[in-house]
Amino acid sequence: MPRTSQSGPAESDGPESDGSRAGRDEVDQHEIEPDGASDSDGAAAAGGDTAAGDTAADVAAGGDEPVDADGTPSPDHSSSSARPVGSALRRFLTAPPTVLAVSLAGLSLLLNGVAADRLGLELAGGALLPVGDLGAVWSAYLDAWHGVAGGTTSAGSPALAVLGTAGAVLGGPAAAVSLLLLFDLPASALVAYAATRRLNAGRWVRAGAAAAYALAPASIDAGASGRIGVVVVHIALPAVVAGIASLLTSGDMRRLPLGAWCGLGMALIGVFSPIAYGMVLAGLIVAFVALPVPGGRSWKGLSALVMVVLLPLALALPWLPTLVTHPELLLHGLTGPADAVSVAGLAGLHPSGGAPLGLVLVVVAVAAVVTAASARMAAGAMLVVIGCAGVAVTQLVRAEPVTGGGPMPGYAGAPLVIVTAGLVALVLGARRGAGGGADGGAGGGAPRAALLGGAAVTLAVLATAAFLGVAGEVRTGGGVRLPAALDEDLDDNGRGVLVLGHDGPGGPVPDRLAAGRTPQFGDDALAPVGGMAERLEGWRNGLLGGSRDAVTNAAAAGVELVVLPPGESGDALRRDASELVRPAPSTSDGRTVLRLTPEAGQVTLVSPEQAHRAVSGSAPNDELMRGSAIAPVDARLPEARVRVSEGPGGRLLVLAAEYEPGWSATVDGEPVPITPAWGHQVSVAVPESESEVVVRYTAPWHSVFLLVSVAALLFAALTAVPGSGGRRRP
Repeated sequence: MPRTSQSGPAESDGPESDGSRAGRDEVDQHEIEPDGASDSDGAAAAGGDTAAGDTAADVAAGGDEPVDADGTPSPDHSSSSARPVGSALRRFLTAPPTVLAVSLAGLSLLLNGVAADRLGLELAGGALLPVGDLGAVWSAYLDAWHGVAGGTTSAGSPALAVLGTAGAVLGGPAAAVSLLLLFDLPASALVAYAATRRLNAGRWVRAGAAAAYALAPASIDAGASGRIGVVVVHIALPAVVAGIASLLTSGDMRRLPLGAWCGLGMALIGVFSPIAYGMVLAGLIVAFVALPVPGGRSWKGLSALVMVVLLPLALALPWLPTLVTHPELLLHGLTGPADAVSVAGLAGLHPSGGAPLGLVLVVVAVAAVVTAASARMAAGAMLVVIGCAGVAVTQLVRAEPVTGGGPMPGYAGAPLVIVTAGLVALVLGARRGAGGGADGGAGGGAPRAALLGGAAVTLAVLATAAFLGVAGEVRTGGGVRLPAALDEDLDDNGRGVLVLGHDGPGGPVPDRLAAGRTPQFGDDALAPVGGMAERLEGWRNGLLGGSRDAVTNAAAAGVELVVLPPGESGDALRRDASELVRPAPSTSDGRTVLRLTPEAGQVTLVSPEQAHRAVSGSAPNDELMRGSAIAPVDARLPEARVRVSEGPGGRLLVLAAEYEPGWSATVDGEPVPITPAWGHQVSVAVPESESEVVVRYTAPWHSVFLLVSVAALLFAALTAVPGSGGRRRP
């Protein structure tokens, strides 16, 4: 007998007569579309006051429990305990979400295991730098000062806090990132399937739509190139659009809990992909202004919409000053810029211009619009327009990356994911009965199922073929990694690693400098002090050209190891400055590593002769960087507390930190001015007598912003749990 559900139209287990189909259409028209408005008019997503158990049941068993009109179990299903176990297991295994999850998980393992070396838990490469351990990731988010690019007070992205939280559960942040990349396909498909459960569409139609969305070429390319932010957007977008649609179209529910969930979802998208947050926010504003609501707009739900907008800003408050002062991060995100997308790449929804897989979905969506146009397509059309606007922004707006270099466009992956979601929504919104009888009789859902299923299968086949030919840069153990012995040395002395940039397949790779470790995920979103990117470029050119001054300048800034670009052996440097460098073990990807031999450290006490060169702008003298002319101090920045012995006047205590407001110094408790060394490093003049010198960086507002973000998170968590009145009223 027909199954009914409070979440959607009746679905028949077997063939329906024209009369029953027409009757169901009538029910759909009057119950699903009151006053002419469809559930899907706001977005191609689910409603908001959905119990967690309902969603879990739908995903686990493929639908709600069959009931009669009065709400009692159907006679033939009144005793679930009497149902044979084999029958229940068969239903579970053949349910659309199960088939969806298993098939896409298998495809993901095939693509990542056969076509690429990506079945480990330490994935890196391409735009994805190696991910640090739990302590390093949390420190990168919580600390006010970072030993990156010579030292910067730029705040870390809240995405690090997300990875730190996930890593505490999944075995470390690196494992969390790897699992995210490995299981993007099934995860995004299940989220999309659950998010469309209140649409007027059969389960297999929804499954086909979810599969087509999961196989978005933009997300597959992002996973292969290490653009983790796009992968997060790909998974979270359907649920966020679902919640926003419910807030805009439903008036009989507790709105604040749903607003809190939507705000958390928007924050998740925003901290990983600021441009995607801006596009979704623009869609929310446009829909709020333009979307008609049965009975008129109720202002009682305005507080929930305000929460959706403001909660992400409160959660990301420590990062907002960095975004304001460096708006290029809004365009380039956490993983930096990319080369411009070709016309073929745009047509195929592929940011790197590879095989135009997405053209299949574009053709299917155009066919649906031409043959079965419906008012239900409004949401999909809006997503397509917003996504195309985002693509235009990423390609037409050029900005200099925070890591240095010429103006570059942004990566178009996130906007193309939104375009893909809109195209799928267009097909889902096709007029029922198109391709069937004039009355929309039996088989009215078949064209949509065939179109979406065929598009999904075609995309899967093409994606497999494309991946077998192009594996991508991300792999197990990828990125720049040093031998364990060198890592231990860096951890002990805190000195820096300078990884020289080069031209990569996805665009220029910047110069990177990190203290006490190799560069890690999140470093590219830390804005260096003004002029530091140019200094790094100058050091690169000088080191590759054999300049002795480049060696001493880099060593004075705390650099100990230099990783040369791929294919470079450092012959010029070995020839012209042989006594200043010596070889070190190569990186995991075979790049040459040189150790700088001049004495240096995070904190050093230099002689009056070297101090004079430091304040006069002359390059450090390598003769004064050995022996008694220099004394490395055992201290870790951003605070140095040093007991200086009696000595000659004119000495300097030099820190391997770029000067910024917030640094202060005292000598025997009395404040003293900061003296820039070599024009950009923090240093303090040391008296002749024995004294205690303290140099530190303080940022009180950073701690306040962190407390506000924690308070916002607690408020959202409490608000997201609905009270007893959170259920629908009869």
